[in-house]
Amino acid sequence: MDGLKIRVRTTDGTDATYSLRPRVIVEFEQKYQKGLAKLIAEEQKLEHIYFLAWSAMKHNGRVVKPFGPDFLDTLEEVTLVTDPSSESTEIA
Repeated sequence: MDGLKIRVRTTDGTDATYSLRPRVIVEFEQKYQKGLAKLIAEEQKLEHIYFLAWSAMKHNGRVVKPFGPDFLDTLEEVTLVTDPSSESTEIA
């Protein structure tokens, strides 16, 4: 998942981009019981994107509300961003 980031704009005007580090990816996969790549490619839901935003913010030192309605109310826009210049280290 090299080069995959998440851009988050919140209601307080913060606009930040976070790398999807291993800790974030593992937390996501444990919650949804499927691989991140599979869910993004085949079964993507907005909940998945918002959870990634929450986890990435939390693991980058941002103080966030517990995942749920109160956290979701702080979001303006969340998008997945890929960095095409990043080389993949995935092994086939």
